[in-house]
Amino acid sequence: MQTKLELINKILSLENKPSLEAVEELRIRGWLADGSLRGVALCQAQLEHADLMDADLRNVDFHQSNLDLADLSKARLNGAKFNRASLQRVNFDQADLTYADLYKANLQGARNLTVEQLAHLNQLLGAILPDGKLYSGCFNLPGDLGRARWAKINIDDPKEMAEFYGVSLDEYMSSHTHGAFAAV
Repeated sequence: MQTKLELINKILSLENKPSLEAVEELRIRGWLADGSLRGVALCQAQLEHADLMDADLRNVDFHQSNLDLADLSKARLNGAKFNRASLQRVNFDQADLTYADLYKANLQGARNLTVEQLAHLNQLLGAILPDGKLYSGCFNLPGDLGRARWAKINIDDPKEMAEFYGVSLDEYMSSHTHGAFAAV
């Protein structure tokens, strides 16, 4: 019988099948929902199709991980880092993404991802949204604004901010005039 640490290390095997087996074993033992994975670094994990429903993944680092088609419904993802992660067609139904980082994440085709969830993130700079468009800065997220200030961008200058987000001035202005984007 594998220990909790052995199962966590198995997730990091960089192959999908062993990772999914480890996730299932963690679920069976109750370690997926009890906080055992909180703060764990699962960078580059291959979790395509993973069933992470109801998982407690607060502050987990999923940097450059593949979670395509995963089920993250009802997962607690507060403070999780999904920087440069692939989250295509992920189910985010009722997931708590408060203060999560999705810097340059690919959310194309993500399901059940609400404007409210996105508005409570920390970062979304450079992310591809569910509709395939680049995030335009419409939520004024604290991590994005902090990164802009660090880069000496005048956050009160729409032209500089449009360049910072990599969108046209029209796209930037439109998203800030009409509020949050409608295509989530």
